[in-house]
Amino acid sequence: MPEPCLPAPEAVTEYPNSLDLSPEMQQMLEDWSRWQAADVGVDSSYAEYPEEFYDSELADAPGWKVGGWPPWGRTDPYPRYCAVCDVQMVPLLTIASFEWDGDTHGWAPYEDQAAAFAAGHVAGQNPAQPTAVEVGRTDNLQLYVCPVSPEHPHTDLIQ
Repeated sequence: MPEPCLPAPEAVTEYPNSLDLSPEMQQMLEDWSRWQAADVGVDSSYAEYPEEFYDSELADAPGWKVGGWPPWGRTDPYPRYCAVCDVQMVPLLTIASFEWDGDTHGWAPYEDQAAAFAAGHVAGQNPAQPTAVEVGRTDNLQLYVCPVSPEHPHTDLIQ
C-alpha cells in the first residue's frame, strides 16, 4: 500500500537516454573535449566516460512522472505501436520504485538533497521513496498511450 505523502510536482528538463540517440550523437557524448568546451560543470571524474554524466545527470529523469522520456534499464529502447492504428505510442506515466538513487541524486529536489546524502532516514522513511511503492524490487511501471486517440488501448512495460 502506498504511504500517504504530499505530491510536489515540478517541471524539469530532461533529455532522452543515450540509447535513444543516433550513433552520431552518442559519439559526440563520448568526446570529453566537447564537455569541457561547453563548460557545463562536469568534473574530471567523468573524463574517462563522459556519456555517464549525460545519462545520470541530464537524461530521463528518475521517479514518478507524467510524459517525458522512458527510463530504459533492463531492455534497450523498443518502440511500442498502437494495436489499432500502428502509430508509435508515447509515455503517459511512469510509476517508479524510487525518486532517485546514488547514481541520480542530482535529480533529488533541492529541499530533499540534504536527506539524500544522510546516512539514516527520519522514522525509517527513505526520502527517495516517499510513497513506499515498489515495482518489482527497483523497477518502473511505464504506461504508454496512443497519441492519435485516447480510446485506443494503452500498453505497459515494467523494467
